Amino acid sequence: MALSNFISKLNWRLIIVHLVACGFFIYSFKMFSYLHDNKFLMGLLNHPKNWIANPQNWHFNAITLSYDLLWIGLSQVVGLLVGFMISLMITIKNQWYWVNSLIVFVLGMIFSKFNLFGWKYLKIIFLTPGSFFKDYSIGYLLVNGLVMLTIGCLLFFLRWPKHFINRGRNSGKQDEPTLAESDQ
Repeated sequence: MALSNFISKLNWRLIIVHLVACGFFIYSFKMFSYLHDNKFLMGLLNHPKNWIANPQNWHFNAITLSYDLLWIGLSQVVGLLVGFMISLMITIKNQWYWVNSLIVFVLGMIFSKFNLFGWKYLKIIFLTPGSFFKDYSIGYLLVNGLVMLTIGCLLFFLRWPKHFINRGRNSGKQDEPTLAESDQ
């Protein structure tokens, strides 16, 4: 009985909507992480192909490289954590089952780790707004990060995703007739 009660509280619609929103948070935070040291990024992108063989020509040192790679690597986890916290607050506020948000977090970690969000194909679409600026310039990174952050926030806070989620929550339950309806 306990397992069936647990399964009945799971809402696949909530999991899908919040997972997609968390995916947008992950990639927006990744865009913002490149702003940490844009001079390093531009220097790294503008090096010739054999730059690794000539460390004397590097415009950065190992410490700078380590910090920047740490920022970029942790940004995805921070984006997922922020998305998870928002998902959890929305879930608790709407009195949905909190384990749904936990499932979103676990799936977000798995999708992020194994690149299953489809970013390879979707980046063509979602990096287009920043194409008015030079690639990887501050404007490019800000515009693309803000667009993805906005889409993620809209998926969390707009009314239609909430109605979509509630429809999935109530679809499996039969409405019992009230006393007034049963008397008629």
